[in-house]
Amino acid sequence: MAKIYQVFIGCPFRSEVRSKYEKLKEELEAETPLHLVLADTGELTSTNYLLEHITTLIKESAGCVFDATAGNPNVSLEVGIAHALPVPFLLTISMRKPRTTAEKQAEKDAKEHGEIKAIISDLQGKNRIEYKAYPALKRQVLERYISHLPYMKRWGQFKDNHKDMVPYAIQLFEQIRNSGRSQRPRLTAILDGTGFPATEVADALVKAKLMVARRGPGGGYFYPEK
Repeated sequence: MAKIYQVFIGCPFRSEVRSKYEKLKEELEAETPLHLVLADTGELTSTNYLLEHITTLIKESAGCVFDATAGNPNVSLEVGIAHALPVPFLLTISMRKPRTTAEKQAEKDAKEHGEIKAIISDLQGKNRIEYKAYPALKRQVLERYISHLPYMKRWGQFKDNHKDMVPYAIQLFEQIRNSGRSQRPRLTAILDGTGFPATEVADALVKAKLMVARRGPGGGYFYPEK
């Protein structure tokens, strides 16, 4: 079952591209309840296990963003997996040309190792954005794709109805994202001195279907399943 709060990011491992998505993950997780996943495959040595790992991450996500800059074959494979499952996705392509000596050398090395090829023709007509710099990338990804995901629509409504609670909700979701759950004492600590009772904030988030509250020994606050 897809995690409605999770977005998979597929991008080349070239530092000048990946660093943009590391920044996107950091900023969006600091601004929203989303969990963005960048596949970290450095410690995976088996090709079969790697493919299974990537397939699972994509299958578990509500949506995907794939950076198809330079037609990276690994990203093209990930797009194919998302298309086959199917999982909705957005393609992004950097239109910026290498400027520094280091960037030009990185592109040369990538070409020599077969990492730069024309993007396969079947992807040309898919939903895509083009960008030159990070601010345009973030703005377009948010406006044209992420803001339209069902979970993000819930978040948008919550912000409209409870804008003063947003900073504290973000802190609560950081705990849920990192630990799998949070609990009432943690929320009470977050709200200390704000004037908001923990019950009021929790009830608002549950009503907005942004989280669920469970009772009992293993209870607490969790991401919703649907």
